[in-house]
Amino acid sequence: MKVLLINAPVPIINIPGMGFGKVVSPPLGISYIAAVLEEVGVEAAICDAQNLKMNLREIGREIEMLKPDIVAISCFTANYGEAQKVAELAKKIVPQAMTVIGGPHVSFTAGKTLRETPSIDVVVRGEGEQTMLELTQVVEGKISLAEVAGITYRFRGAVVNTPDRPVLDDLDSLPFPARHLWPDKYIQRGMREVPIITSRGCPFGCVFCSTSRMAGPVFRARSPQNVVDELQHVVDDLYFDRFIFNDDTFTLDNERAIAICDAIVDRGLDITWACSARVDTVSKELLSRMSDAGCDMIYYGVESGNQEILDRFIGKRITLEQARRAVKLTHEAGIVSVASYIIGFPGERGDKEFQAYLKRGEYGTTYDLNSLRGTIFESLVRAKEVDSDQAQVHLLTPFPGTRLYDEADSLGVKILTEEWWRYNLQLPVIETNTMSVEDIWSAYRTYMDEFDTYNNIRHERRLKRMRRRMEAKA
Repeated sequence: MKVLLINAPVPIINIPGMGFGKVVSPPLGISYIAAVLEEVGVEAAICDAQNLKMNLREIGREIEMLKPDIVAISCFTANYGEAQKVAELAKKIVPQAMTVIGGPHVSFTAGKTLRETPSIDVVVRGEGEQTMLELTQVVEGKISLAEVAGITYRFRGAVVNTPDRPVLDDLDSLPFPARHLWPDKYIQRGMREVPIITSRGCPFGCVFCSTSRMAGPVFRARSPQNVVDELQHVVDDLYFDRFIFNDDTFTLDNERAIAICDAIVDRGLDITWACSARVDTVSKELLSRMSDAGCDMIYYGVESGNQEILDRFIGKRITLEQARRAVKLTHEAGIVSVASYIIGFPGERGDKEFQAYLKRGEYGTTYDLNSLRGTIFESLVRAKEVDSDQAQVHLLTPFPGTRLYDEADSLGVKILTEEWWRYNLQLPVIETNTMSVEDIWSAYRTYMDEFDTYNNIRHERRLKRMRRRMEAKA
């Protein structure tokens, strides 16, 4: 039994300044699936077309070489179209193989995916480790598709959904991702950090995010020992000492996070790492322990500089005061802070007032925020007051599986297109009850320009903090 796991390529976007990042980040999802399959003797291979920038001809050669019994493709929304092309290619090269697709996009559009893509046989919904294992048993004739939970398939011309698969509670029972299947080309392409994930599930349910549906609303965590065993394994076998924790909120359980940090120190692991956190889940003690254990960067999803948007629309359950405090404590611990924002929310007003201020030369000197309440300008100024070392901005995007997508009309959002390649957080695909698509695009470009200046000004501050860390370690 041979299974080829393909990380679908990303579309080429011929728009200046647009596109997908160049940072090499190996796919953990299919790496976990490969490890589970290998445990039972299945020959698994990984084709990371996304990070290696492979074209269809190169992907085809991988398929021809392995001649797999199952071709499984992982994708998100923006590269769903590319995944369809890969499935069509696979059916031409190995028509007898089962073609499977998974990921957050197709998990919530499973029926539509099968109806519009005849070359796809099965959609895996949700987490895929156990489901893929059982699909190998289907190919071997041991069980039927109807017996596999968490899939959508065709039967006699109809689309069939089997019951959802319960999430895996015991994450320690999973083998470590099959990193030995990662190609050496990752190094040539500039991979600088190894991804690791220590928990799954999110209890918060923000309006623009599907994680609480995809991975469940219950926080499930690996034990500190299991996490640090994996870190040790990567350091010893791959000779990497830089990590990125891909948890949605690494700091959700403070006691567990501290235990992981203490175990890193106790093992003598000389590593550095970054993670994501909520501003209401960090404390001075936690940040100090994280810094001691090698954490040098934290990403905070602040989302908006407008408290009313945070409360009324996003449902984030944080305050801007908490954001300012978290960032201040992060800096005191010697850790670089990155704050992420989203614009284009219903209720936000366009940036005409902002442009007027810029033209009069008043920006950066005096401005009356009371008169600009609810505008993009107010949100930008409040965002800068958070005082993070770096700020990022994305466009509000209604991904399938989110409340924003499912309840767009009632939320005051009009979805303008389902050309999925546009769903890259950089192109406007909506308009709202208060902003046209032109307003959103103009505001986004303004934010980008302003944050470029903001980040450049704070660059020296970041470097000084990093130098102090290095001197302290020496």
